[in-house]
Amino acid sequence: MILFVDTLFIRSVIYRLRRFFHSNIGNYQMKYIISLVVLLLLTSPDCWAMRKKNPAGRISRLEGSVVIVREGKEQPALANVQIFQSDEIKTGPDSLVEFTFLDGSNLHQGPDSKLVLSRFLLGLVEDNPRFICRILKGVFVYISGTISKFQPGAVKFETPDGTVAVRGTKLLIRVMEHGSKQRDSEKTIVVLLKDPNGVVGQVTVSNRFGQKLIVKEKHSITVYRDTPPPAQVFMNRNTMEQLVPVLLHPPVFEDYTPGLPYTEPVKSLFELDPIVPEPIFNNPTTYR
Repeated sequence: MILFVDTLFIRSVIYRLRRFFHSNIGNYQMKYIISLVVLLLLTSPDCWAMRKKNPAGRISRLEGSVVIVREGKEQPALANVQIFQSDEIKTGPDSLVEFTFLDGSNLHQGPDSKLVLSRFLLGLVEDNPRFICRILKGVFVYISGTISKFQPGAVKFETPDGTVAVRGTKLLIRVMEHGSKQRDSEKTIVVLLKDPNGVVGQVTVSNRFGQKLIVKEKHSITVYRDTPPPAQVFMNRNTMEQLVPVLLHPPVFEDYTPGLPYTEPVKSLFELDPIVPEPIFNNPTTYR
């Protein structure tokens, strides 16, 4: 059971419960009671309301002009500012923004790009955590975090031409701006890359006409909204450089290592430090 904790509240409750029940009941009963209490906390309306207000991550790097649209109001983005579910992020020319999310994933958004963070949910694996973004246009580089690695297919990028589902890897997505009425300019290009740990995962590209997998490094699929996705093909360095703005070259072509994750996953409620009972003094006058 994996729990992603973004506040100290749940852990403090667990610690106090363990101390309270330590000397009165057995270890098995203690685990059962704690699990029940935490489940009630996580499923309560107040807890879900709190989770909706919690940030999905923060802006870890910013260059140029970046705007956040939140609840219909535009505000300039700043470094280290938190981002939330339903935020829309827009970048201007020669601009770049990098996000670090709660699960340790990184997303780089290039110039003249527009993205909506549709859903970001962390919780028990049984709760089906989700990370869904809607890309309207632009260039993006995504480096997987814990959600993608523990819950295959839970990370998705929705584009006008189809959906890109990610499983533990790094990928490049370019969405050409739609509305020009020229078919060849209205498309989405997806390229599978090796992540900073040297791992090549896989990507599923799908639309209403079918789906295809990308399983090889530096292979790509170009998908149009009105045709099935084709098979993966190799993309050479020169073609990729033409596809990627210079500002995004470091995370694409260099040995880029993301910064520290926004938070750390806690694998188990019971993998905490053991409780050391407080000393019991029968005669309080024997110590000072």
